[in-house]
Amino acid sequence: MTEKQTSMLTDDEATLYDRQIRLWGADAQLKLRQSRLLLINVNSLSLEVCKNLCLAGVASITVFDNTHVTAEDVEENLTLTMSANDINESKSVCTCRVLQQLNPRVQLTAESTMTIDEINEKYIEQFDYVCLFNHYDFAMISHLNKLCRGQQQIDENGKKQVHFFCAGTFGLYGFVFKDLGDVYEYLSENTVGSESLVRGDSNNESKKNEKITTKSSRNFVSFEKALTTEWKPNRRQATTRSAITTYNILRALLTFYKTHHRSPTLATQDVDIANLLSILREQSSSFTASASTSNNNDELNEELLKDILTDNNAVASIVGGIMSHDIVK
Repeated sequence: MTEKQTSMLTDDEATLYDRQIRLWGADAQLKLRQSRLLLINVNSLSLEVCKNLCLAGVASITVFDNTHVTAEDVEENLTLTMSANDINESKSVCTCRVLQQLNPRVQLTAESTMTIDEINEKYIEQFDYVCLFNHYDFAMISHLNKLCRGQQQIDENGKKQVHFFCAGTFGLYGFVFKDLGDVYEYLSENTVGSESLVRGDSNNESKKNEKITTKSSRNFVSFEKALTTEWKPNRRQATTRSAITTYNILRALLTFYKTHHRSPTLATQDVDIANLLSILREQSSSFTASASTSNNNDELNEELLKDILTDNNAVASIVGGIMSHDIVK
C-alpha cells in the first residue's frame, strides 16, 4: 500500500466502516487502519481482542504463538477458531485462517516459529501495539514493556511510541494493564459555558451546550512500577474490594511463576492450589496494600482458586471488549 493510499479511506472502506466512522470520525478510522499489532499467546481473551480488532479494521495483526492445538483447547475455550481437525496444528495458524474470514482487508500473520525470548528491539519496532496475554513471568513482562518504551520515534505527527498492553483472565477475575508512555497526549471534547435555549422551526425550545475540543495529556508508568503501588481500599466500595482481590491474585500468579518457572495448571492443581494459598497468605501478612485482605482471604479458598485455573469465555468477552476499546479509542 502506497503512502497516498494510506492517507485517506477508500469509498469501499467508508461504506464498510460507516457505523464506526459515524461514532468516532474518519480521522480516527484512518489512524486505526494504519495500526499494526502484535498479539502474543492464543487463548480465549486474545481471540476476543483479535476478533474485535479485525472487525474494527486495523492494518495488520501478527498472532505470536508457537504452541499447538490440544484436545483440551478444543473442548474448553478455543472453539471459535479451532476444531478437532486442528489438533496438533499451530494455534497461531488456526487463528489467522479463521479470523481472516471476518475481514479480508486486515493482514493477518501467524508467527509460529519464534519463542518469546527471541523478541528484541528490531522485532518490536515494526508494530504500534504489543499485547501480551495470560503470561505471568514478571521478568518477561517487564522486558517487553521496556522494549516498547525504548521505541520512541519522531514522525510527521510528532512523538510516537510502541504502546504496551498486558492482560489476563483467571476464573471470574481479569485485568488489563496499559503503558502508553510517560506523557500521552490526546484530544478531548468538553462542554463549556451555560446551556442556551434554541428555538426551532416549529417554535419549540431545546437546550444546547457549547462544546470545544482541547488537547489533554495523561501519564503512564511501567508494569514494574505499577506493581509497587500500595492499594488503600475503601471497605464500603464493593468494586474496589473486587479490584484488590484481582490485584492480589495477579501478584500471587507472578510469584508462583517466579518460584516454579511455570503457571499453575489443572493437571497439577492438588499441589498448585496449596502453593497459591500459601503465597496469598504470605502476601496478606506482609504487603501493606492488603489492609482489607483479611476480609478477602475468606473468599480466596481452594474452590475459588480451582476456578482461576480455567478460562471463562464470558469474562474473556468482557475484558477483551474493554481492552479492544482502549486500543481503538
